Amino acid sequence: MGIDNDKSLSAAAELRRHAEERLRAKSAGLQQPRTGEEMERLVHELEVHQIELEMQNGELRQARDEMEKALERYADLYDFAPVGYFTLDHNGTIGAVNLSGATLLGIERSLLIGRRFGQFVADGARPHFAAFLDQVFAGRGKKSCEAKLATGGNPLFVQIDAVAFVSGRECRVAVIDITGRRRAEEALAEKRRELEGLNHSLEARIAQAVNDARQKDQMLILQDRRAVLGEMIDNIAHQWRQPLNILGLYVQELTLSHDAAGFSRELLEEHAVKCMEVIQHMSQTIDDFRNFFSSDKEKTVFGVNEVIARTLSLVGKSFLDQRINIDLRTDGDPVVNGYPNEYAQVLLNILTNARDALDEHHVGDARIVIHSFAEGGTSVVTVTDNAGGIVEEIIDRLFDPYFTTKGPDNGTGIGLFMSKIIIEKNMGGRLTVRNTGSGAEFRIET
Repeated sequence: MGIDNDKSLSAAAELRRHAEERLRAKSAGLQQPRTGEEMERLVHELEVHQIELEMQNGELRQARDEMEKALERYADLYDFAPVGYFTLDHNGTIGAVNLSGATLLGIERSLLIGRRFGQFVADGARPHFAAFLDQVFAGRGKKSCEAKLATGGNPLFVQIDAVAFVSGRECRVAVIDITGRRRAEEALAEKRRELEGLNHSLEARIAQAVNDARQKDQMLILQDRRAVLGEMIDNIAHQWRQPLNILGLYVQELTLSHDAAGFSRELLEEHAVKCMEVIQHMSQTIDDFRNFFSSDKEKTVFGVNEVIARTLSLVGKSFLDQRINIDLRTDGDPVVNGYPNEYAQVLLNILTNARDALDEHHVGDARIVIHSFAEGGTSVVTVTDNAGGIVEEIIDRLFDPYFTTKGPDNGTGIGLFMSKIIIEKNMGGRLTVRNTGSGAEFRIET
């Protein structure tokens, strides 16, 4: 793009003409030079005017060159800008377009002039584009919209910015390709939908996992209670064996007394009272076991020594029958805020494991020491045996669910696991185990 040279020459000629007119006007007011000095002065003035005229012509040429360079730079910026520029009239007819705009539509620039821009807009969006042009020419300031272009190849998503010229006859339109951005937004939306689906699926899986874990916990509790129940039935048998023998002796004595003619009402009443005492003792045993298995619904403050004594009253005889001595040592009367029946079940689980270890190792002087005391505001109970201790390779796994060293026929592997849950989760305490050299020591801190 450049400036018309004929116009530049005519401007210079016009400037020269004005200068000559000024010179003639000035000369007309002068008298005819009469001396050589006056002639020299006139010639000097003429030369000065000529120099001024040449300087003005030089400035004009410099300005023309700078303008041509500026127009060339503008043409480069206009044509090769990363934005398509179009000049449209009210009907959307293209009056001018840069190279980027022609490249965007995939059509040679000369073939775009005179065509309507709306024909490149996707069919469904053409009415919206026509309304957009009406808004551009009706108002002032830049208007913007997004549209889909059908260019023969892949469809383009573009952002259109338009502003009307001051004359109001045309508008300048900038067309920016946002296809990449739209595809990224669509991909992001798809990922978001996938994520929402995953979250929904994850919530369902978590709910299922929680439900499975809850059912598993319930099964563990049920298995533990069944194991303890089996242990209690054995203990009941031990507790009832002697009273049943006594009842049998009383009944036999009555029969012998009757046959020996030594039977009397006084003897009958005496034996009846003794039998009722034995029966009452057996009934109390049943009540004790029933209370042992009852669920504690609320926390309560209880004495540790009382729970230990109650537990030993239920199982002590069976341990004695197996020649296992239990040594109870109490320092003070420590108390716990928790669930006494669950605490008793923990003690029973630990005592049962100690008994099995002593029986497995055939310990001659089998002994279990139970020690209760308070330490730093915490109630502590230790249960120590002399069965030789726990193998170091497995001691860290002793409280894992289903872990047992007794074999599938002799243990479920959940007693100590449930004991740890009762003490640490239900009662906020701590249950640990260590080897003492001669055996194992379980420590209950609550």
